[in-house]
Amino acid sequence: MSEHAVSVVLEARLRAIEDGQSAMNGALGLMLDTLQVQTNLLRELAEYARDEPGPSPLAESLIKLSDAVVQMGESIDSMSQKFDELPGAIGAEIDAVLAQPPMTDSV
Repeated sequence: MSEHAVSVVLEARLRAIEDGQSAMNGALGLMLDTLQVQTNLLRELAEYARDEPGPSPLAESLIKLSDAVVQMGESIDSMSQKFDELPGAIGAEIDAVLAQPPMTDSV
């Protein structure tokens, strides 16, 4: 494959990866926004549950649910960090391909 052909293929793949990464970043942003709304609502519910006299199973359930939401948020943050590392990994792969000697087209 000629150097030009490799360049064209790499450019097309990079565009596809960039589009995919943009879509995933958008989805992660929406998930984080949703988690923030849920966290705010859970805080409100927890305040209402504390107003009840005596121990409340509702309060315990809300605490468990809040913990689950926090864990989900941490998982999303972890995924986001991995996406942030993606351009560097792609660049390293491209550098490795470009460092290889050019292939000649055989007829």
